Amino acid sequence: MEACQLKNGYETLRGAARPLLVAGATAFPGFSFRWISRTPSTQDLVRAAARAGAPAGHLVAAGEQTAGRGRQGRRWEAPPGGALLASILLRPRASAEGVPLAAGLAVTDAIAHLGVDARLKWPNDVLAGGGKLAGILAEVEPAAPGLGVAVVLGIGVNLRIDAFPEGVAGASLHRLLAPSPPPTPEELLAVLLPALAARLRALEGGGIGALLPDWRARAVGLGGPVVAETPGGRVEGRAVDIDADGALLVETAAGTVRLLAGDAHFIQER
Repeated sequence: MEACQLKNGYETLRGAARPLLVAGATAFPGFSFRWISRTPSTQDLVRAAARAGAPAGHLVAAGEQTAGRGRQGRRWEAPPGGALLASILLRPRASAEGVPLAAGLAVTDAIAHLGVDARLKWPNDVLAGGGKLAGILAEVEPAAPGLGVAVVLGIGVNLRIDAFPEGVAGASLHRLLAPSPPPTPEELLAVLLPALAARLRALEGGGIGALLPDWRARAVGLGGPVVAETPGGRVEGRAVDIDADGALLVETAAGTVRLLAGDAHFIQER
């Protein structure tokens, strides 16, 4: 059931979301916000909006997803009301490949605003407190007439999750911020959207290179051993850097390999 739908951010809404509407409209001139209590996937809703010609800044958030997905077709699971589950439509003028890096930095910026130190794990996981706190999914949608290529950016942040599946090292803001309560989805989005807009402006102004110093400073695993499962097979070596295209550079026995996609397992040296 849909709780509310807003265009341009100024219709009447419960008071808690007013800062979100102001922040969103300031960050994205075409901002609109749609809240749905339960849906299969916010990504699918925003992808449909992109095909229909929606402007950049069209945002859908949900209290629960029944078929949420992460990278490489994985499911993104969270109990109802336990996480920020949102997707936003972007129409970047710069390379779409840089959007996940910009988004990862924006999430760490927003988390830092709350007083939590967060780190980035290539390609798009946000870690804090020894576990995965947030994940990012960027999907490219073909260009609509006169609007250019669209990127549908999905962001999931654990707000109040008490337990994670066996074998999953997860983190939740309600534990990291205790005894203070975690933010609501609206409160977190009100901080996240300006941070995202700022990082996207940096990307458009200077390309991926403008993001790399901050990304490297927050990265985990660079300089250490890594095992990566990629579409082309397993790659083992030392993670030496992120290049100007956002690829992970891995120094192997056979030479340096550029990884544009894959699951990287960074091994802590003793």
